[in-house]
Amino acid sequence: MIYARRISTVSRPVRYAVIPVLIAVFSASPAFPSNFSITPTTLELSGSVRSGAFSVINSGPDKLNCQIDVKEWSQDADGKDVYTDTKDMVFFPKIMTVEPNEQRAIRVGIKAPAGLKEKTYRLFVEEIPSQQKPTVEKKTGKISAGLTIAFRYATPIFVKPVKQQETAELEKVDMVKGVATSVVRNTGNVHVKLLSVTFTGKAIDGTVLFSQDVAGWYILQGLSRKYETTVTKQVCKDLATIEVRAQAENLAINGTLNVQRNMCAQ
Repeated sequence: MIYARRISTVSRPVRYAVIPVLIAVFSASPAFPSNFSITPTTLELSGSVRSGAFSVINSGPDKLNCQIDVKEWSQDADGKDVYTDTKDMVFFPKIMTVEPNEQRAIRVGIKAPAGLKEKTYRLFVEEIPSQQKPTVEKKTGKISAGLTIAFRYATPIFVKPVKQQETAELEKVDMVKGVATSVVRNTGNVHVKLLSVTFTGKAIDGTVLFSQDVAGWYILQGLSRKYETTVTKQVCKDLATIEVRAQAENLAINGTLNVQRNMCAQ
């Protein structure tokens, strides 16, 4: 899975002075597509496959300048992604130019041998924005300066262990003050990619009172991630059970909570 960030632009009039170029980062969306893409979306290396390549494709009308970096990828206790510098990977180039409607390759390789646990990294490809020159309005003499649009992609690289084991479990299902939570723990030695976590509330006769899908995400080896949904007081008073199903690419995990009235919001 690739994620991208968009750097937005806004032009504004400036009186008597030139404002330096400013950068603001927002989530990329289909309404603001980038003019370049990365393929493949993930790369898997191992003891037998120690190098690979990504293609940077420039589909826009202008020349594309990018800077490239590789970071080791881990997650904290809350499941948030953490990136640190690494010397495990080699990659080339570190800065590249891609002409319009062309593509160039980024080659990466792993130095260390495959171990007992999966190693995870991300390749960052960040567009180097070109600064727009300020313009002067003829009638008013005002100087206008704008922001530059740029995109940043982060592409996963997985270095597989000698022997892969993909397993996970629902470590905990609970509800406190009307907030139902489920903790999914990765008990294997490779990452688990959850597609969704579904909370389904049922009455004592089995009638479904609510069903809520929560978007999944990567859970790296040995780590866990909490998912939650809110149950209204009106629904909660008739609940008997909450069933949780975590659906990954290659496995599904199920759990059930018997609901007590003191678990509902007061």
